[in-house]
Amino acid sequence: MGNRLSPIPLRLGPLAPPGFAVRRSGLRWLREDGALCRAGEAVAYCNVGILPILGASRRFEEAFKDEFQDLQAALAPRVAGRIRRSEISSRGGFLDRLDLFQFWSADFVIGHLEPAEDAGPGLPGEEDELDILFMTGRRQANISEGRQGLLTGWHSRTRAWRPRDGAPPGAVLGLGVCELDGVLGGESSAFLELFEAIGGPAHAVHAHQEPLVPTARILVEQIRRTEAEYAAIVADLMGYLLKASPPALPEEWIFAAALLRGLGRKPLSDSYDLLSRTDVHRSGPVDAVLLTANAESQQLLRHRRLGYTLRIHEHRMWYAGRAVAAWIKDSFEPFAHGLDDMAHDYRELIGLIRAAPGRMPAHMLVFNRVSSLGDDDVQTYLGFDKPMSATLTSIYAKDLNLMLHDLARGHDVAIVDVDAITAEMGGQRNMPDAIHGSGALYAEVRAEVVHILRGKGVPGFGPALG
Repeated sequence: MGNRLSPIPLRLGPLAPPGFAVRRSGLRWLREDGALCRAGEAVAYCNVGILPILGASRRFEEAFKDEFQDLQAALAPRVAGRIRRSEISSRGGFLDRLDLFQFWSADFVIGHLEPAEDAGPGLPGEEDELDILFMTGRRQANISEGRQGLLTGWHSRTRAWRPRDGAPPGAVLGLGVCELDGVLGGESSAFLELFEAIGGPAHAVHAHQEPLVPTARILVEQIRRTEAEYAAIVADLMGYLLKASPPALPEEWIFAAALLRGLGRKPLSDSYDLLSRTDVHRSGPVDAVLLTANAESQQLLRHRRLGYTLRIHEHRMWYAGRAVAAWIKDSFEPFAHGLDDMAHDYRELIGLIRAAPGRMPAHMLVFNRVSSLGDDDVQTYLGFDKPMSATLTSIYAKDLNLMLHDLARGHDVAIVDVDAITAEMGGQRNMPDAIHGSGALYAEVRAEVVHILRGKGVPGFGPALG
């Protein structure tokens, strides 16, 4: 391993998957020159381009078909120490944003590391070869580009993976609402905190289905929806907006397109392209899916003619536009969806997943709801009609959590106890509205998710350092 107190050159290391030429942008730094960095902490990143070599097979031509424009590599030293940047690592401007101008070179040195005397164990591999975390996103549309930073832009799905050649990565899919971005994506929304906490190889995916909210009922319908049924949904919405008076605004067409994207996906059975230093290969569905009870609602919408279910957050509807609002009013009817209905939806979803081994996740984790922030001031419940869950949010959350725990006992579902974690951290101080949490809270929830995945034997989610 050499003298740990001598400066260590930080090489990119090889990236040569057969059938591709690999390019990159200049580096953009995440840590300042002279900063003390942890082992495995991402310190810089670049955009990566993989171009199929002329005459390569169709498999290579279609790799990262919907994601190649936003493929990036975050780079981390394998031991702790002080970073010293190379003056030629970055040239600024679009030379650091586009992958058009230089090829990936294994021996390119981005800088040096002065090892810390108390650095402790490092990541597996050669000390002078940077560890790589790859990430990419599937854009909502080709023009929804954002090259300002890591995984910026408007994506319908973002993901990151740490490869280890010869070892298949364990994988988790986050499929819910905004809180999952804070837990899986972390402060940067680029999965950095998650991957610094685990040893890999691992793969994390976050499906962004906005404005569609993925309740258990909607996920069941996504799995079962045929191409003909989806075509009818598209024709209905597009036909309505085409005839709308006054005409639908451009932003309403964007809203409708994003909604249709969500309705047309089957995220639980997705497969993924993965890049490593020596290969590009296709990976099947994830090992575990992470859902959240905050996606559920006591009232849903049902299409009067086509029969499918819809849920959109109220704050999205406020800005959707008059034509979209009229479509929902004319085409849908609201219906009550109680806790027994939600339990039925979850059981049906679990049954569909378990009936397709190898084609859907093997494990399911569900965030429960925060049931009290410590500010309840109800002195007596005598004045409330039963069921009180229909009136009082805190009672509804407690009943929903009880339903989830009954479900967990009978169907091998893991509950991520956000309710207990929030209470232990002071309630309102870290989650003022019972949904949106602080970075400290999400760090604790992330640790609990990793703990559960380890307990279920999902590969790659073991401790970061030996």
